[in-house]
Amino acid sequence: MSRHSDSTGPKAVLRRIGAAMISARARAIMSIGIVLGLGAVGTLAAWSDTATATSGTFTTGKLDIMVGNPAVDNNPTAFSTALTKTAMFPGDTVAAGLLVTNAEGSVANNYTISVLASDATLGLLLDSSVFSGPPVSGACSGSPLSTVSGLNTSKPFPGLSRPLLARPTSTIITGQTDQLCINVTMRSTAASPTTPATGTITYTLTATSS
Repeated sequence: MSRHSDSTGPKAVLRRIGAAMISARARAIMSIGIVLGLGAVGTLAAWSDTATATSGTFTTGKLDIMVGNPAVDNNPTAFSTALTKTAMFPGDTVAAGLLVTNAEGSVANNYTISVLASDATLGLLLDSSVFSGPPVSGACSGSPLSTVSGLNTSKPFPGLSRPLLARPTSTIITGQTDQLCINVTMRSTAASPTTPATGTITYTLTATSS
Protein backbone atom coordinates (compact mmCIF):
# COMPACT_ATOMS: atom_id res chain seq x y z
CA MET A 1 0.00 0.00 0.00
CA SER A 2 2.79 2.42 0.80
CA ARG A 3 4.41 2.02 -2.56
CA HIS A 4 1.11 2.67 -4.36
CA SER A 5 0.48 5.72 -2.21
CA ASP A 6 3.94 7.10 -3.01
CA SER A 7 3.33 6.82 -6.74
CA THR A 8 -0.13 8.29 -6.75
CA GLY A 9 -0.31 10.44 -3.69
CA PRO A 10 0.11 14.21 -3.33
CA LYS A 11 3.84 13.91 -2.74
CA ALA A 12 4.33 11.94 -5.92
CA VAL A 13 2.38 14.53 -7.87
CA LEU A 14 4.50 17.32 -6.39
CA ARG A 15 7.67 15.45 -7.28
CA ARG A 16 6.55 15.04 -10.88
CA ILE A 17 5.63 18.72 -11.13
CA GLY A 18 8.99 19.74 -9.65
CA ALA A 19 10.89 17.48 -12.01
CA ALA A 20 9.00 18.89 -14.97
CA MET A 21 9.73 22.46 -13.86
CA ILE A 22 13.40 21.64 -13.37
CA SER A 23 13.56 20.04 -16.83
CA ALA A 24 11.90 23.04 -18.46
CA ARG A 25 14.25 25.40 -16.65
CA ALA A 26 17.26 23.37 -17.75
CA ARG A 27 16.09 23.48 -21.34
CA ALA A 28 15.60 27.23 -21.11
CA ILE A 29 19.07 27.71 -19.65
CA MET A 30 20.61 25.57 -22.39
CA SER A 31 18.74 27.55 -25.03
CA ILE A 32 19.99 30.79 -23.55
CA GLY A 33 23.49 29.33 -23.50
CA ILE A 34 23.26 28.47 -27.19
CA VAL A 35 22.08 31.96 -28.06
CA LEU A 36 24.88 33.52 -26.06
CA GLY A 37 27.35 31.18 -27.66
CA LEU A 38 26.34 32.24 -31.15
CA GLY A 39 26.57 35.86 -30.13
CA ALA A 40 30.07 35.28 -28.80
CA VAL A 41 31.23 33.83 -32.14
CA GLY A 42 30.08 36.95 -33.98
CA THR A 43 31.77 39.26 -31.50
CA LEU A 44 35.12 37.46 -31.78
CA ALA A 45 35.37 37.74 -35.63
CA ALA A 46 38.82 39.16 -36.69
CA TRP A 47 39.04 42.75 -37.90
CA SER A 48 40.72 43.27 -41.30
CA ASP A 49 42.42 46.07 -43.19
CA THR A 50 44.53 46.47 -46.36
CA ALA A 51 47.42 48.67 -47.46
CA THR A 52 49.17 48.97 -50.86
CA ALA A 53 52.63 49.95 -52.05
CA THR A 54 53.10 50.94 -55.71
CA SER A 55 56.48 50.95 -57.49
CA GLY A 56 57.87 53.63 -59.73
CA THR A 57 57.43 53.42 -63.51
CA PHE A 58 59.15 50.64 -65.46
CA THR A 59 60.03 51.20 -69.14
CA THR A 60 61.67 48.76 -71.51
CA GLY A 61 64.97 49.86 -73.03
CA LYS A 62 65.66 50.31 -76.73
CA LEU A 63 68.75 49.18 -78.60
CA ASP A 64 68.99 50.80 -82.04
CA ILE A 65 72.36 50.44 -83.76
CA MET A 66 72.60 52.38 -87.03
CA VAL A 67 75.30 53.14 -89.59
CA GLY A 68 76.31 56.07 -91.79
CA ASN A 69 75.85 59.81 -91.57
CA PRO A 70 72.98 60.49 -91.59
CA ALA A 71 72.35 57.30 -89.64
CA VAL A 72 70.24 54.60 -91.30
CA ASP A 73 69.41 51.02 -90.40
CA ASN A 74 70.98 49.53 -93.54
CA ASN A 75 73.16 50.38 -96.51
CA PRO A 76 74.29 54.00 -96.12
CA THR A 77 74.77 55.52 -99.55
CA ALA A 78 78.12 57.16 -98.77
CA PHE A 79 79.62 53.83 -97.73
CA SER A 80 78.59 51.96 -100.88
CA THR A 81 79.76 54.89 -102.99
CA ALA A 82 83.22 54.98 -101.39
CA LEU A 83 83.84 51.24 -100.94
CA THR A 84 83.83 50.16 -104.57
CA LYS A 85 86.45 49.31 -107.18
CA THR A 86 86.35 48.28 -110.81
CA ALA A 87 89.19 46.44 -112.55
CA MET A 88 90.77 45.55 -109.21
CA PHE A 89 94.28 44.07 -109.38
CA PRO A 90 96.46 42.29 -106.79
CA GLY A 91 97.74 44.76 -104.23
CA ASP A 92 94.87 47.25 -104.77
CA THR A 93 93.20 48.64 -101.65
CA VAL A 94 90.06 50.71 -101.27
CA ALA A 95 88.78 52.29 -98.03
CA ALA A 96 85.62 53.94 -96.70
CA GLY A 97 84.55 55.45 -93.42
CA LEU A 98 81.68 53.91 -91.46
CA LEU A 99 80.07 55.77 -88.59
CA VAL A 100 78.33 53.46 -86.11
CA THR A 101 75.67 54.97 -83.87
CA ASN A 102 73.42 53.89 -81.04
CA ALA A 103 71.11 56.38 -82.70
CA GLU A 104 67.92 56.20 -80.67
CA GLY A 105 68.95 53.55 -78.18
CA SER A 106 68.57 53.93 -74.45
CA VAL A 107 70.64 50.80 -73.76
CA ALA A 108 74.43 50.62 -73.81
CA ASN A 109 75.80 47.80 -75.92
CA ASN A 110 78.80 46.11 -77.44
CA TYR A 111 78.80 45.35 -81.14
CA THR A 112 80.72 42.97 -83.36
CA ILE A 113 81.15 42.89 -87.15
CA SER A 114 81.10 40.00 -89.59
CA VAL A 115 81.83 40.16 -93.34
CA LEU A 116 80.81 38.20 -96.43
CA ALA A 117 81.29 38.66 -100.18
CA SER A 118 78.29 37.88 -102.37
CA ASP A 119 80.51 36.00 -104.84
CA ALA A 120 82.68 33.25 -103.38
CA THR A 121 85.27 33.42 -106.15
CA LEU A 122 85.72 37.13 -105.57
CA GLY A 123 85.71 36.68 -101.81
CA LEU A 124 88.61 34.21 -101.94
CA LEU A 125 90.84 36.94 -103.41
CA LEU A 126 90.05 39.63 -100.85
CA ASP A 127 90.96 40.58 -97.30
CA SER A 128 89.29 43.24 -95.18
CA SER A 129 90.43 45.23 -92.16
CA VAL A 130 88.77 47.54 -89.65
CA PHE A 131 90.53 50.63 -88.25
CA SER A 132 89.51 53.23 -85.73
CA GLY A 133 88.97 56.78 -86.92
CA PRO A 134 87.96 58.22 -90.30
CA PRO A 135 89.80 57.65 -93.57
CA VAL A 136 92.44 60.21 -94.51
CA SER A 137 93.12 60.90 -98.20
CA GLY A 138 91.17 57.78 -99.13
CA ALA A 139 93.09 55.43 -96.83
CA CYS A 140 92.61 54.12 -93.29
CA SER A 141 95.20 55.74 -91.04
CA GLY A 142 93.95 55.02 -87.53
CA SER A 143 94.74 52.11 -85.24
CA PRO A 144 94.14 48.69 -86.83
CA LEU A 145 91.46 46.76 -84.95
CA SER A 146 91.01 43.47 -86.79
CA THR A 147 91.49 41.72 -90.14
CA VAL A 148 89.66 38.94 -91.97
CA SER A 149 91.41 36.96 -94.71
CA GLY A 150 89.15 35.52 -97.37
CA LEU A 151 85.61 36.82 -97.64
CA ASN A 152 84.07 33.81 -99.37
CA THR A 153 82.26 32.71 -96.20
CA SER A 154 80.71 34.76 -93.42
CA LYS A 155 83.39 35.49 -90.84
CA PRO A 156 83.52 37.68 -87.73
CA PHE A 157 86.38 40.09 -87.31
CA PRO A 158 88.36 38.29 -84.59
CA GLY A 159 88.72 40.05 -81.26
CA LEU A 160 86.62 43.01 -82.37
CA SER A 161 84.00 44.11 -79.84
CA ARG A 162 83.22 47.81 -79.69
CA PRO A 163 81.24 49.57 -76.94
CA LEU A 164 78.46 52.03 -77.62
CA LEU A 165 77.03 54.10 -74.81
CA ALA A 166 73.32 54.77 -74.51
CA ARG A 167 71.82 57.84 -76.13
CA PRO A 168 72.08 60.82 -73.75
CA THR A 169 68.73 61.56 -72.13
CA SER A 170 69.48 65.10 -70.98
CA THR A 171 69.93 66.55 -74.48
CA ILE A 172 68.62 66.03 -77.99
CA ILE A 173 72.00 64.75 -79.17
CA THR A 174 71.77 61.43 -80.96
CA GLY A 175 73.33 58.34 -79.46
CA GLN A 176 76.93 57.50 -78.81
CA THR A 177 78.94 57.10 -82.02
CA ASP A 178 82.00 55.11 -83.09
CA GLN A 179 83.88 56.18 -86.20
CA LEU A 180 85.50 53.34 -88.13
CA CYS A 181 87.42 52.98 -91.37
CA ILE A 182 87.05 49.79 -93.38
CA ASN A 183 89.32 48.73 -96.20
CA VAL A 184 89.32 45.91 -98.72
CA THR A 185 92.52 44.62 -100.27
CA MET A 186 93.16 42.14 -103.06
CA ARG A 187 96.09 40.06 -101.90
CA SER A 188 99.27 40.54 -103.91
CA THR A 189 99.48 36.76 -104.38
CA ALA A 190 95.91 36.44 -105.66
CA ALA A 191 95.58 34.51 -108.90
CA SER A 192 93.34 36.06 -111.51
CA PRO A 193 90.14 34.05 -112.01
CA THR A 194 89.43 32.65 -115.45
CA THR A 195 86.26 34.69 -115.66
CA PRO A 196 86.18 38.15 -114.05
CA ALA A 197 84.40 37.89 -110.68
CA THR A 198 82.09 40.60 -109.47
CA GLY A 199 80.00 41.09 -106.37
CA THR A 200 79.37 43.12 -103.24
CA ILE A 201 80.64 42.83 -99.70
CA THR A 202 78.27 42.96 -96.75
CA TYR A 203 79.34 43.99 -93.25
CA THR A 204 76.89 42.90 -90.56
CA LEU A 205 77.01 44.70 -87.23
CA THR A 206 75.44 42.85 -84.29
CA ALA A 207 74.85 44.74 -81.05
CA THR A 208 74.24 43.09 -77.68
CA SER A 209 73.07 45.01 -74.64
CA SER A 210 75.65 45.41 -71.91
